[in-house]
Amino acid sequence: MDSQERLYLVIRELKKALKKDDKELRSTVEKIVKLYSPKRRKGDFELKAGNTYYINDKSGKMAYKVFLQILNRGIPALCITRLNPETLEFRGFENLQIYWLSTIAHENTISPGNLTKIYSVIAEFMKENERGAILIDGAETIITNTDFKKALNLFQRIRDLVSERKGIFLLPINLDVLGDKERAMFEKEMMNKIPLKKAI
Repeated sequence: MDSQERLYLVIRELKKALKKDDKELRSTVEKIVKLYSPKRRKGDFELKAGNTYYINDKSGKMAYKVFLQILNRGIPALCITRLNPETLEFRGFENLQIYWLSTIAHENTISPGNLTKIYSVIAEFMKENERGAILIDGAETIITNTDFKKALNLFQRIRDLVSERKGIFLLPINLDVLGDKERAMFEKEMMNKIPLKKAI
């Protein structure tokens, strides 16, 4: 972990201290947080709390770039990915939980057909981490292993949960795999699109 990552973790702990009743401590911590909290850097995409965003991207790489911006701000985050977690460059962040979307039996693996488990993991994370961020890389795999309507219902429930908890939900998807009717339904429900050129 480099010095920048350590700073984000320190800031997160200081923010927790703001909840304590000690007025002198609060005043000191507020000054430190204001002075050292990471600011949005040039080129970062502006994400608003409570919103769901999708990126129409065949590779899914752009969503990971946006997700890294979130991690760099010290925000608690959950990543459900089709990639082997051992291959993810950002897996060392302490504010990150990772689940592998796979049929391989493993402690932190979720079957893409088990929608109940997917939602349960996300609901538990959001319960413990208000204003947390979620990335699901594998929307097409979830759709393939269930069906479109069931998958869309899952995404809708996550969207509503994230809205309630003031979090952020990122969902990369290749919309070319959907029919015209399904694509229109997806875009209407997910609403907030991150253009690829802005995610770079």
